[in-house]
Amino acid sequence: MKRRQVDQRAAAEGDVARAGDPRRWRVLWVVVTAQLLIVLDANIVNIALPSAQAALGMSDGDRQWVVTAYSLTFGGFLLLGGRVADLHGRRRIFLAGLAGFALASALAGLAQDPLSLLAGRAAQGLAGAFFAPAGLAMLTTSFTDAAERAKAFSVFGAAVGTGGVAGMIFGGVITEYASWRWCLLINVPIVAILLVAAVRVLRESRSSGPKGYDLPGALTATLGIGALIYAVSRAEARGWAHLEPLGFGVAGVALLAAFVVIEHRSAHPMMPLRVIAHRVRGSGHTINFVAGGALYAAYLFLTYYLQGVKHYSALQAGLAFIPMAAGILIGALGTGRLPARLTPRTVLIAGLAVGALGMAGLATVDAHSGYAVLLVTQLVVGTGVGAALTTIVSLTMHDVPPDDSGVAGALTNATQQIGGAVGISLLNVLALTVTGTAADPRSADALTSGYSAAFLTGAGLLAAAALIAWTALRGSRAGQGTARPRSST
Repeated sequence: MKRRQVDQRAAAEGDVARAGDPRRWRVLWVVVTAQLLIVLDANIVNIALPSAQAALGMSDGDRQWVVTAYSLTFGGFLLLGGRVADLHGRRRIFLAGLAGFALASALAGLAQDPLSLLAGRAAQGLAGAFFAPAGLAMLTTSFTDAAERAKAFSVFGAAVGTGGVAGMIFGGVITEYASWRWCLLINVPIVAILLVAAVRVLRESRSSGPKGYDLPGALTATLGIGALIYAVSRAEARGWAHLEPLGFGVAGVALLAAFVVIEHRSAHPMMPLRVIAHRVRGSGHTINFVAGGALYAAYLFLTYYLQGVKHYSALQAGLAFIPMAAGILIGALGTGRLPARLTPRTVLIAGLAVGALGMAGLATVDAHSGYAVLLVTQLVVGTGVGAALTTIVSLTMHDVPPDDSGVAGALTNATQQIGGAVGISLLNVLALTVTGTAADPRSADALTSGYSAAFLTGAGLLAAAALIAWTALRGSRAGQGTARPRSST
């Protein structure tokens, strides 16, 4: 009897795998909402940071750690979080990570001193590093039909792209009309609702392969990524020639090189090299890294321009990003309505090229430019990048074995996170250098010249990403097959 029940359960699971999870569209919205929380929270405190600094008596030197503490733990623990989810159950780790995220948000929002705020932000990043890859893995395994999966990835791409912009919009509104604390406390009721939905709609899934842990791989990956992110954050303030960022940067590269060697030899690798040693997936991660650097830097320098040159309030600066968010939604969700003859490779190249043109348009602004210029250029950037993000996510998860979907999702988040950190650091050095050559470096014209140089370089990065897509995806099945849905649910 027991044997028959096991066989019937296995047969039912096989039917679900072939037909797709009947609750897959509800799974999509749970995972997308969770992903939106992660990306949004990486940026929501940016505009609220001056208020938090004043309220807690935080020094200028400690202020940057409110942002860095989150990105350091999130990026550093992503690969470990992805493998833990694969081995111990993606649903279980997703729920535990969400609960931890709510508790960490409460700790940060109720902080009475700088140390408590920094601890809460670090804990937020750590929790996110576990539920983010688990969510993307469940999304990948829930959608077995290529067209439906493409539609799901388009919605996921829209969440990734708009999350950073939405963070700044909501950060401005909440700071203006409530308190900086609610930029963090708002996560608690949202996560509570999300947990109820997740318990009801998510199915458990895990790797069916060996259950062993690759402890050396976990340590080298976590410490290597963490060291790189730390090096980039310090280089922004001290420059790459300083011993601290240079030393941590070299250590990060050495640790990641050791990680590759360990994974090649390990019987139970934390991140099997087959996940990235694949032309389509490898190209997708490279494009994700380069485009992430351009996009994150654009958010930052546009914020600097609006508040430092145009003297917008926190609320005005947040609302000024609405065209960018609208463009990303149009680009990400509109790709499903394009003619079927347009291949994924074509959509990706075109989206990156349009984004590059819009970024180059941002580089033309000066201290006296009206908002109309920003409105049009943001729409162009958003539409192009939104279309590209849809395809990038599908490329990084292309033909990933189900047993590796958690770690593959972690790598997708990690490449964008590290790319964004590196892009911000390098372009910030460029902007400061250009501004410093002016006769009066503190003038609005001098500041704008630095931001324009950063925008123009960002356009070059998006163009470089388009070139990678044009060359690396030529003739590939992923580049020519179905990348977008041709029918709705």
